[in-house]
Amino acid sequence: GIVTAAHCPGALSYRAPDGADVPLEFVGQWGARYQDVQIHVSEAAQKPLFNADSSRNGTPRLTSWRNRASTRAGDAVCHRGESTGYSCSQVELVDFAPPGELCGGPCDPTWVTVAGPTCRGGDSGGPIFIGTTALGLNKGGNWTRSGSCNFYYFMSTDLLPDGWRLLTRELAEDLGVD
Repeated sequence: GIVTAAHCPGALSYRAPDGADVPLEFVGQWGARYQDVQIHVSEAAQKPLFNADSSRNGTPRLTSWRNRASTRAGDAVCHRGESTGYSCSQVELVDFAPPGELCGGPCDPTWVTVAGPTCRGGDSGGPIFIGTTALGLNKGGNWTRSGSCNFYYFMSTDLLPDGWRLLTRELAEDLGVD
């Protein structure tokens, strides 16, 4: 299956390597205070892959994940946004609370911010990573009046809903998934 931002569309499909669209079943969404995630699954066994570049070729296998407690200001991270493509920058804050009611009410200070200059609407739900290590899912951004990106922020992978975890290369091998 896949994870993406809860505020993304609820009806999703996966484009298989042979080009076929595989409909994904919507499992649920969690989007209050400190989460912004939805989960979709398929009947077919999935591989621990994520699209890190705009060509969608050479898709890397996920090897690990990092939690928010081990993420520090100054860490270099990358993201893949549907609107902006691939870019890297530095973590600024690990305890950001987006303003207003963006989290189904006030947000908890559990979001991680990354310095611009690359973010745009439409990047939501995209992976935040270092190499083949997942850090989180893009939630949103902050822009200047002229549209330049000040920063974007993401939900850490350790805030996935209870009972769910990322499929890493090691776990896939243990489960017998190629």
